[in-house]
Amino acid sequence: MTRYTGVLLAVSLVGAATPAWSGGFVDLPETAPLRISGTNNQATDPLFLGDGWTPEANGYTRAARRISSVLIDGNDIGLFQDYVYRHTDGHLLFASQFTLEVEEQNGYTLEFNDVFRAGFAGYDASVAWFGVGDRLRSAAHSSVGRTRPQVPDVFSDDIVNMRTDVSIEEGNPSTAWYVIKTDATAFRYLDGAVSITQAAGSAPDFDPPFKIAQFEGFAPAPIPEPSEYAMLAAGLGILGVLQARRRRKA
Repeated sequence: MTRYTGVLLAVSLVGAATPAWSGGFVDLPETAPLRISGTNNQATDPLFLGDGWTPEANGYTRAARRISSVLIDGNDIGLFQDYVYRHTDGHLLFASQFTLEVEEQNGYTLEFNDVFRAGFAGYDASVAWFGVGDRLRSAAHSSVGRTRPQVPDVFSDDIVNMRTDVSIEEGNPSTAWYVIKTDATAFRYLDGAVSITQAAGSAPDFDPPFKIAQFEGFAPAPIPEPSEYAMLAAGLGILGVLQARRRRKA
């Protein structure tokens, strides 16, 4: 064996021993087909960020955190963790994880299928997932959740829909961390920003019934309208005139 053959063999062995993945952040389309789907195999999942990926190790610093109780019919059924991270370039990353803590409610098994995030109109959005928990099954700029039978997605620039399959009965009590990377630089805490839904069963009995939990969450700050920029400029101009007058009087 030559020296070069040995080097090539060593490189190939390292590659074989190292977990591989092919994914990263995926831009959400604005025209059909709207939905980006992942795969069961992490090595080929376009939405998987890789083993050991964390925001902190990739240029992000935590800017805000909120943990909310998830209520269905007035009963606490789980927790929603919501984080905002700021990259070194100033852009924001929104990361969330939902954990189901109740297996049944009113005689029906709970199984949640969609997480909707609102407030993203006007901003670029790309999605991915990392960590332990149920993988991000698919994502779209869509107002349509899982249905039986499934109906086509309807584009919504404001909404990011992230499909999951959370069920204690099936051994998936929690999502992994679902992340939305944006070009936003400011954020807000928005009423109704997060919706978590369970799809209804098929007709005619619709067993289990449709369920939804809606609550506050983080979202990008709205982009000012051109008229608002004009008002801001006019206000700054008035302030400048007033300050100049004060200086002359002084």
